[in-house]
Amino acid sequence: MTPWAPYELACQDATPHGVVAAVWIPDRPEPAPPEVLERLHPAEAAFAATLRGYRQGQFAGGRLAARSAANLLGGTLGPVLPDARGAPQRPPGLLLSISHKGSLAIAMASRVDAAVDTPITLGADLEDYGPPRPGIAPRVLRPEELAEVEGLPEARRWIAILLRFSIKESIYKALDPYVQRYVGFHEASVSLDLDGAAHVTLHLEHGEGPFHTEARYDWFHGRILTSARIWPARR
Repeated sequence: MTPWAPYELACQDATPHGVVAAVWIPDRPEPAPPEVLERLHPAEAAFAATLRGYRQGQFAGGRLAARSAANLLGGTLGPVLPDARGAPQRPPGLLLSISHKGSLAIAMASRVDAAVDTPITLGADLEDYGPPRPGIAPRVLRPEELAEVEGLPEARRWIAILLRFSIKESIYKALDPYVQRYVGFHEASVSLDLDGAAHVTLHLEHGEGPFHTEARYDWFHGRILTSARIWPARR
């Protein structure tokens, strides 16, 4: 993709877990222009005014992306403000997750199925391919994952590490409404299929759950996009 002006729509797409809208943001700590803040809901603009550095641009870009994703579903969006733990509050009738990396902010959204009585949560994460940092593997992978990665050809190992890292970020976002705490990388084990599916086993240290988990990865316009859907399992 060739960058357009900051805070303009970069692209829209659809994945099995929801529609995705992406907005360009400055990859530098500059304030969002007043005309950009005017495009936000007034409550979002007021909150953005309290942020400094990169955070203001990331917040503004993420909310513009969220509004575009909601529009793709034929809905309108009120203010999407952070909750007490910093995550975007879920708008009525929608599952929503926001992520940003470098010069891009994305929002993934899907409709809530009113016929399903089990609450479902959604998490999404965006990552650049590089630069490679294979040294993070022991910090983010469980022993069984390390063994699986080390069995791959060397040229494939970094992407295998990065995909698991990103999927675990998505899992953490989707789990947070249920567990309300930081979930460490070693509390989930991820195995990957070549078709974009990810198989997840949770090892939650505080014994929460059980949960059903769906996770996947997609190649998103030169980046990695992962997502996770989680809902309580009936005991």
